Amino acid sequence: MHDNIGDLLIMQGTLAFFRKKRLSPRTISTSWAFDPSWVKPGDILVFHGGGNFGDLYANINEIREEIITRFPANRIVMLPQTVFFASEATRDRSVAVFRRHADVHIFVRDKASQQIANRFSENVYLAPDMAHHLYPIASSGKASGVLRIERVDTEKPVVPASLKDAQFDTRTDWIEVVGKDKRLIDFAWRIQAAFIKRGWQTCKKLIGPWYWIPVAQRFSSRAVALFARHDHIVTDRLHGHILACLMDKHHTVIDNSYGKNSTYIDEWTAHSDLVRLVKV
Repeated sequence: MHDNIGDLLIMQGTLAFFRKKRLSPRTISTSWAFDPSWVKPGDILVFHGGGNFGDLYANINEIREEIITRFPANRIVMLPQTVFFASEATRDRSVAVFRRHADVHIFVRDKASQQIANRFSENVYLAPDMAHHLYPIASSGKASGVLRIERVDTEKPVVPASLKDAQFDTRTDWIEVVGKDKRLIDFAWRIQAAFIKRGWQTCKKLIGPWYWIPVAQRFSSRAVALFARHDHIVTDRLHGHILACLMDKHHTVIDNSYGKNSTYIDEWTAHSDLVRLVKV
């Protein structure tokens, strides 16, 4: 359960992929509501993709490591990720956890991530982000002006001199797009905590498909509407870039703090006339 539009697009793209391939997961769970008792012998455990494989978002990676350790006999599949560790010691400790499992399969979004992931598993595959399965996203109405989607978190980049003093018609970030509806996330956390405390297994399983998936669609629809109102996007968020591609919008991409955007674009979208990459 994220307030980050990019992670929600990844989730929705994953669900779209499952539908296209006629795959029906037996259980869809948030990371915190997940109960190990749900896993049966022979089950395949699938983690959604993103940019949280590493030590920038350590709590998420620790949950993955705990599940990998707990289920050594079940196949583990990680959908497309960008891999980044600021600490070699943390990376090596994580490698040791993964290597104790014989059936981990890791999809990565770029070759830099692939080189790191090869330390973690013999089964590493290069693939684009799952949000691409949402293509095409249609936009309607008149579009004008320039939209700036600007990171304010740990991945915030140094802005190139050519864009430092630029004027934008709208300037925002994902959390502001979610806006007052963040209360729906807070409510989700409260009901999830209540279900976990009471051990209500059926209710815990329903948090994802019954409550969170519709809320996520509401948030991402708001981002789509925002993009639709502008004829050019400037962003340092990877999914600002991907959403612009999904909507066939011309856009300018600034690299994030550790090169995630440029490595992705170099791998998958550099050939597109819609994309202009600005490196610091």
